[in-house]
Amino acid sequence: MPAVRNILNIQGSKAQTAALLDFIADRRAGRGSIDFSRITPMPPWIYRQPTDLSLLERYGEENCARGWCLTHWGTPQNALHPEKSAREYDGGTTIRFDTEDQEVRELICKLSLIFKDLYLDYLWASKDVGSNVGAAQYRDREAIIEYIPTPGTRAAVEKALDILGGRAADYGLAFDPAAGNYVYKGGNGHA
Repeated sequence: MPAVRNILNIQGSKAQTAALLDFIADRRAGRGSIDFSRITPMPPWIYRQPTDLSLLERYGEENCARGWCLTHWGTPQNALHPEKSAREYDGGTTIRFDTEDQEVRELICKLSLIFKDLYLDYLWASKDVGSNVGAAQYRDREAIIEYIPTPGTRAAVEKALDILGGRAADYGLAFDPAAGNYVYKGGNGHA
């Protein structure tokens, strides 16, 4: 499955924003990264090693890392490449991070419960442009705004390109005025 690009922008006081960034930071990578276990810690009894069918049968999917992560974080594993996120961080109120094939709305919503006075703007887009994309704003566990365009539509493709910071051509897409949507170059399918 393709990676999902995530953007978290924090609105609030400088002190609270700094506290949130320090709270979620991967301890090895530093500020600008995110470690999901800082928001929802994985219990010590979870089997963390790669699992095969016999281990899943023995311990149960909920007691193996992948199943636990999907249930509690919304994605099969922690944020990908936290050191890259830390390197990309410009010192401001926004961090960018990647996840494996899923967004983490529930986790960000939970983070808004921990930092009740902050507004958390969360955007995500799959690198499979137009398939898993959206934006939400949370405050005190309430979704104030939520925008999730229908997959494959012009709105979904354009929102994804905006979040990913690319052009349609970068992803093999071109706008077809007759169809009113983006199509893959050399193909008939819509994005």
